[in-house]
Amino acid sequence: MNEFTLPELYCPFPYQINKYADVLEKHALEWVLKYNLLIDESYYQYFCKSKIFLLIAGSYPYCDLEELKVANDWLTWMIFLDDYYDTSDFKNKPELIKKLHNRFFEILSGAEITNQDTPYSHALNNLRHRTLKIGNPRWFHFFVCALSEFLDGCVQEAHNRANGILPDVETYIILRRLTGGMGPLFELIEFCNHLEIPYLLRENIILKKLKMMSNNIICWCNDIYSIPKELRIGDPHNLVLLLKNHKKISLKHAITQVSEMHDQEVQRMIELESTLPCLGQELDAELAKYISGIHAWIASHFHWYSHSGRYEVTEKLALEEDLKLVNA
Repeated sequence: MNEFTLPELYCPFPYQINKYADVLEKHALEWVLKYNLLIDESYYQYFCKSKIFLLIAGSYPYCDLEELKVANDWLTWMIFLDDYYDTSDFKNKPELIKKLHNRFFEILSGAEITNQDTPYSHALNNLRHRTLKIGNPRWFHFFVCALSEFLDGCVQEAHNRANGILPDVETYIILRRLTGGMGPLFELIEFCNHLEIPYLLRENIILKKLKMMSNNIICWCNDIYSIPKELRIGDPHNLVLLLKNHKKISLKHAITQVSEMHDQEVQRMIELESTLPCLGQELDAELAKYISGIHAWIASHFHWYSHSGRYEVTEKLALEEDLKLVNA
């Protein structure tokens, strides 16, 4: 049987863990238990071995504990929601997802929670209050806009599943930047590090492109290392699988192509950073911290796969067995 090894991806950025990582691990479990987000014992075990807290502790290595807890719980909420859509009856029902999202937006706008609301809504209400206690309303507006793009991406994926749509590669790459959830997580760089990114800088075309490229890097890395999971659940929304199907190439060849895309995007991002304009001492300092935050996210995400059991990544994949799963 032919076998191949998952590639070692290029990641030149420093990796550091927040000093509150151990405290965060304890909080992370307490929070999901408090809001009844663990549906059964198997999901409890899955959550514990996923080590989401470790990804957050590396992505925001210098922030204070309360900010770190908020960031952790936002990512946990998004991951749990995404998993729910992947595995429940909602996966093929975009209209039901839209209805749920409408309620989310009401809560994000300050609507009172009721006993008719889902655990996800109760958890979201808690997140809103804790986030606004630390962050300012102007920043929260940008955060909610980014979160809405993630939620819109979830609806589009469900629409694709319901209608048997297999997007082309370019369409998928655009959609992936939404469903990966990196928009709100990049916004949390400003929140966690108490930065002040003015609107003028937010609209800077180079910074926008850097964020887009960073988003690609993280999502493409995920698509490579999550292959075992995607094969297991039969979800075609994966860049490797789309390249394989559209180009009629082997799974091994598709993984090689995506890994090359990833490494080239990292190099292009580094080159683009050198073209950022000088905006004055104060703004340059804020921008440098923000770029460091993006680097931290890429590095933490890359190293997380060595410790997390979320995707059950094995060192080698059996090609024949995986192709059987793809075609099942």
